[in-house]
Amino acid sequence: MNNKTVFLLFCFALFGLYASSCKRDDPKTIISGRVTEYGTNDPIQNAKVYVLCHSGGIFDPIQNGNLYDTLFTDNDGRFYREYLDKNLCGAAYLAFYKPGYFFHGDVDLSNGEENYFEVVLDPEAWLEIVTVPDGGIEHLLIRGDFYGASIEIYSTDGIQKRLFETKGSRFRHLHWRQWEEPNDDIKYDSVYVSAHDTTIYTIHY
Repeated sequence: MNNKTVFLLFCFALFGLYASSCKRDDPKTIISGRVTEYGTNDPIQNAKVYVLCHSGGIFDPIQNGNLYDTLFTDNDGRFYREYLDKNLCGAAYLAFYKPGYFFHGDVDLSNGEENYFEVVLDPEAWLEIVTVPDGGIEHLLIRGDFYGASIEIYSTDGIQKRLFETKGSRFRHLHWRQWEEPNDDIKYDSVYVSAHDTTIYTIHY
């Protein structure tokens, strides 16, 4: 066997080792995206991006998942991270949170791929309903999309103030009527609820 043949065999062996190592490289899961505020589209800085693994349990932290990693958004609301698939669970998902905003969860990932997300967080806001009895109705019923249940007010209790947390930067609809008469004169209205603030709405009845 001459030197040329030995050299070629050596090169083929090196190529085989290189190709074999490439095949053994684990694929990566890449997550990136941007977090903004509903209504303004402003970037949200220092929002937490939770990387979680589905556990199937009901008593685990953060939406029944096991916390794997936590990222933070930058000044422009952006985040980025890479994971080797061998280190990441097979049923991973994301959740997003920052104080002053509603929790946003259950955003599924595709393992071994690039995942980009445009995430919009709803700002917290408060709607204060003030009811002032003017002698027209004794028992008032209030409903609306700012609260999941009916609100009962009695005129004998005088002026009442009730505070409700709701999603801001949007109109909230409400209606009210006398309790005893379902088809009586129903009043409808909508009120714009500003983000990170308390909006006061007064009902005279």
